[in-house]
Amino acid sequence: METNVNKIFGQRVAEMRKKKGLSQEQFAFICEVDRTYIGTIERGEKSPTLNTISKIAKALGVSLSQLFDY
Repeated sequence: METNVNKIFGQRVAEMRKKKGLSQEQFAFICEVDRTYIGTIERGEKSPTLNTISKIAKALGVSLSQLFDY
């Protein structure tokens, strides 16, 4: 069974962001990326760089391994 890792990762980011009570705009500001980019990540349309993944984990207050624990 093939899975779309971008979509799964994006759903994980969205779920964790919402649990923190952050809008995409607030989250993007904390991550220092454009709001529209966060949207494309959450929809699985873009594959973020390692630097962006690190910023996302830091903004969520989780380790990289926790971010990928799905």
